[in-house]
Amino acid sequence: MGKIGQWFEEAYNELMQKPLYKGLLSFPVEQVHNGYFSQDKGIAKDTSGKTKADEDTYALIMRDKERLLSADEPLRFIFSHSALREGWDNPNVFQICTLNETRSQDRKRQEIGRGLRLPVDEHGERVFDPTVNRLTVIANESYDDFARQLQSEYEEDYGIGFGRVDITAFAKLANPEAKQYTPLGQDVSKTLYESLVNNGYLDGEGRVQDKFDPKNPHFVLALPDEWAHMRSQIVDELNKYVFKNRVVNSRDRRNLELRKNVTLDPTFRALWKKISQKTRYRVTFDTDELVKKTAKAIVEMPKIHKPRITTAVYRQNMSKAGIEGEQISGGVRDVAQPPVLPDILAYLQNSTELTRHTLVRILKEPGRLGDFLLNPQVFINQVTDIIQRELHRVTVNGIEYEKIGGVVYEMHRMEEESERGITHYLNNLYEVQNGDKTLFNYVEFDSDVEKEFAMACDLDDRVKFYCKLPPQFKVDTPVGPYNPDWALVTENEEKLYLIRETKSTRNLAELRDKEKDKIACGKKHFEAIGVDYDVVTTLEEALSG
Repeated sequence: MGKIGQWFEEAYNELMQKPLYKGLLSFPVEQVHNGYFSQDKGIAKDTSGKTKADEDTYALIMRDKERLLSADEPLRFIFSHSALREGWDNPNVFQICTLNETRSQDRKRQEIGRGLRLPVDEHGERVFDPTVNRLTVIANESYDDFARQLQSEYEEDYGIGFGRVDITAFAKLANPEAKQYTPLGQDVSKTLYESLVNNGYLDGEGRVQDKFDPKNPHFVLALPDEWAHMRSQIVDELNKYVFKNRVVNSRDRRNLELRKNVTLDPTFRALWKKISQKTRYRVTFDTDELVKKTAKAIVEMPKIHKPRITTAVYRQNMSKAGIEGEQISGGVRDVAQPPVLPDILAYLQNSTELTRHTLVRILKEPGRLGDFLLNPQVFINQVTDIIQRELHRVTVNGIEYEKIGGVVYEMHRMEEESERGITHYLNNLYEVQNGDKTLFNYVEFDSDVEKEFAMACDLDDRVKFYCKLPPQFKVDTPVGPYNPDWALVTENEEKLYLIRETKSTRNLAELRDKEKDKIACGKKHFEAIGVDYDVVTTLEEALSG
């Protein structure tokens, strides 16, 4: 074992003794790391004197992906100067530490590309959770410069305009002061756009300028007075166009410190007792209604065509003027149907868990089974998506929650996590001014709407206590666990215990289907335990609801 391996084991053993990591991996240190450092025509060279071991390492790292991704495989840390190049297919790369001083742009693309793939879970399914899909790069040079150059190349090669705000970008934002959902519209969007240009936040082409700096705690976006109440929503919309906000400096972090005196406060104790009751749910729905709605959606799904192959042959000429190409032939032909059709009922039953009888009704009523013969796979994929969407919809509508006697969310789990250490990036933290009103010295936020909400709770005397609910506080739903945003205690004539979800709009039609379903389930959960729940954009809405 070389010096790098020795240093790794020393650092690994030291970290594994800390409370935060203790017991995380049960494998011996010598099994969790390995290396592949050279190859000659695909055959591993003997770098340690144990040729068979080197060949096994090469096979595991470079070829045996399924075994490498298995939770039972101890290997977690790979040292290599070849694995990140072209040809290595491993979707579950979350940290990359570069030790070389390369300036090759192609190599940088290959290295980063290994970490930008959507990971897969133990069942081989893609994971879309943004808290999981995060690549950490430990760099020895400026990845900022590389990222900017890479972005410019994509713009030139594909005609994409990254970071350019369109004049109608704010047209669909909802006015929170309107009694019903009212989009701002194109005229208001144009007014806001021109204001941003005049104030130096955008240039003439709509590119976001350095003056727009919401990470600065003293930053306030200047807007026309009549639209000042839309500041948070507009900041969040502009943030979508700022590439530098996607890159954070790992050194710029803060530790969240739990204020134990607050956890002993009677106000917090009463709130926690009120909201911590766990529930279970049961679902009832009308099968006939499901069949009717699903059949209607299948009737309306896009037309399905036979699979086709398009070919084109070009002649390329090179001259002093440059390279020119012209098409000399081409054509389109249908692909012959496979002799054996897939078992559509078995596939749909496995994907939806509905009975075969119900699936037969869903397939027969729309009268589109002929499309299955045209293109079986496309038909199955589209029908599966429709059934799952409609099934979620009727499931959420028919869900009922009930308390589980004696089962609650344990507060001590939050205290234990705090003792192990909670660290977050400073650019997503609001520093608390009134420490006796919340649990930690910082409040984490995911958007400017949440940041403004935290600040308002902190400074408003009507709020006696507030907290961002920890990620472990989850409500079970048929579409996955739901983590509400805020818990509040207000006091006028009597104490009110509130749960609030903050969004940039109260119009649920603008949210993704999964978000809407989780919110609907969350509402029924809190109704079952007697806690007021609502979706809001501001503290005023939260207190008036």
